[in-house]
Amino acid sequence: MWIKVIIVLVFIGIVASLASGLFHLVREKGDSRRTVRALTWRIGLSIGLFAFLMILIALGVIEPHGVYPEPSAGAEANK
Repeated sequence: MWIKVIIVLVFIGIVASLASGLFHLVREKGDSRRTVRALTWRIGLSIGLFAFLMILIALGVIEPHGVYPEPSAGAEANK
């Protein structure tokens, strides 16, 4: 459960950073330091989330599945 909370919080941070970058881009036409800083945070959070997910997969904490995961043996026995 705590893993899902962390992932959602990081996603919210990524979207907030993207919105902040857009705000600074539109508002401050001549100075782009804040825009660059906000978008750098977004890239850092995205790379961090990707690395976090890859580590969790490698440790076996979470298990990836495809778009159409194959049903387990127990699911077919129930039919």
